Amino acid sequence: MTTSPAGRRLVAGTLLALALIVFGGPWSTSQVVLAQNQVVFLSVVDSNGEPVTDLEPDDLQVRWDGAICETLDLEPINWPVRVTVFVDNGDGSRNALQHMREGLRLFVDAIPEEVEVALLTIGSQPRWVIRHTADKEALARGIDLITPDAGAAARFMDALIEEAGRLHDDEDRQYFPVIVMVATDGPEGSTALPRRLEEMLQRMIENSATVHARLFSTGRLFHTDVGVRSENFRGLQVQMGMRVSEATHGTYEALAASSAFVTTLPELAQDIARKHTRVSNQYRLTYAPPDGAFDQPSVRIAISDEYSGVDLFPTLDGNLP
Repeated sequence: MTTSPAGRRLVAGTLLALALIVFGGPWSTSQVVLAQNQVVFLSVVDSNGEPVTDLEPDDLQVRWDGAICETLDLEPINWPVRVTVFVDNGDGSRNALQHMREGLRLFVDAIPEEVEVALLTIGSQPRWVIRHTADKEALARGIDLITPDAGAAARFMDALIEEAGRLHDDEDRQYFPVIVMVATDGPEGSTALPRRLEEMLQRMIENSATVHARLFSTGRLFHTDVGVRSENFRGLQVQMGMRVSEATHGTYEALAASSAFVTTLPELAQDIARKHTRVSNQYRLTYAPPDGAFDQPSVRIAISDEYSGVDLFPTLDGNLP
């Protein structure tokens, strides 16, 4: 389809602000010269929130400071969400585990049929219960196999470090990792050094991972090597859960009652399902900036008037919330 520049409209004002944030970074002149071709991922949805899947290259224009860029390629991208769930079966979760299992069953039910989910426990050490699969019956059986690890401290941070390492080693990744921590603020036994935690955070960000944490505050007294900690102590897993969820644009919720797992986990699954719909129906747009472009451009995206009413969500890596 060929459309004149006048026959295109810019994305809405709030989305333009997003485009400016995403693409308005401090480019140096050398970067512009050395990286002529640029890439942007676009999720395009209609007024009902349904993905628009029939765009052609001529339907879109990228404009640097008002100058029209050359569109080189428009490629449909189907990168699904892949979910990894870590479940705290350590000593702190003994009284919460039944509610965790109930919530996880509802979580799996609410996840789209095609999305792969894995289950691991973190008592004593991270252990696989079932590896990534879309088989919901197998996942249900795996949930039933999660039992307390008596006397064991959870390894919340070690689990995140191991998962970040797996993502780092997966050079062929064509999915968006979503990590769900179902845990408590009970005893934490991870042995990670601060530098490994920083490396974990960096790897999560580099691999477009999103971490969601749901932590039940046990309100128990428990003994550690530095004394007795009370219900007001914010455990290390609480601090790290808040930090990694914020760094990866995920979510963190502190639960006052273990029964809240039964409601919060299926609600989280619905959010993940919406993310999956958006990220698995995107375009990768490759374009060339105009000659002599400024090193700090204002970048906007225009779409053909034929698609009036659609919304565009541009990102650099395709990872949408």
